[in-house]
Formats: sequence, structure tokens, C-alpha cells
Amino acid sequence: MGLAVITRIPRLVEAQIAVGALRASGIDAELFDGSFGATESPVIEGLGGYRLMAPEDQVAEARETLKALRASPGLPLPDDEPPWGAAMPSYQLRRRRLQLVAAILLAAPTIAWLIARLFR
Repeated sequence: MGLAVITRIPRLVEAQIAVGALRASGIDAELFDGSFGATESPVIEGLGGYRLMAPEDQVAEARETLKALRASPGLPLPDDEPPWGAAMPSYQLRRRRLQLVAAILLAAPTIAWLIARLFR
């Protein structure tokens, strides 16, 4: 029996807490991308977050456990959302800024070439 994705969580600390809660409830959960994500968090966040994995037969129970954890006092969650939301607004703003910086850096040689051609 293989592992299946329970959910993806955008922040490393939240993912570690979720794995701990799942293990405490008897689910053999594993955090994937944790080591890589600690050094390259923008990449992991861009891919949707850290993967929480469990044996295929425990995935449904794990998702219900995460829903119960999110529904506990201090962590409100509407019923129609997944256990962990897709992305936080600050994450989306950070992602847009990184895309803008990347576009500027990738376009810099072309812009320099155009300016050089203009002043010949």
C-alpha cells in the first residue's frame, strides 16, 4: 500500500504542527518537502505548499482530523473550505512580487539592447 497526499499546507511550521496532530491521533503521517522547503520556501509555496502524506487507507481519517483541528477554538473555518486553505492573501502578494522581479530580471537584457539601439 502506498502513500497518498492528505493536503498541502503553505507554511512549514503549520505543516509540522499538522503532522504532529495526525501522529498523535494514530495516523502514520509524513511531511514531505520539509528539508528542501526550509531553504527554498518560495519554491514550495509556489508549488502549493508542503505535502502531508499518509497511507492510502488513512487519508480520509486524516482529512477529518485536520478539519476537526481547524474547527477548534481560535481556528475558525467555513464548512465548504478544505482543511487548510489554498493560500493566504500575504502569500499571493509575495508571489506576485516575485513574478514581477523575475519578469524584470529576465527582460533586462532585451531592454538594455533596445536602449543601446535607440542611442546609436
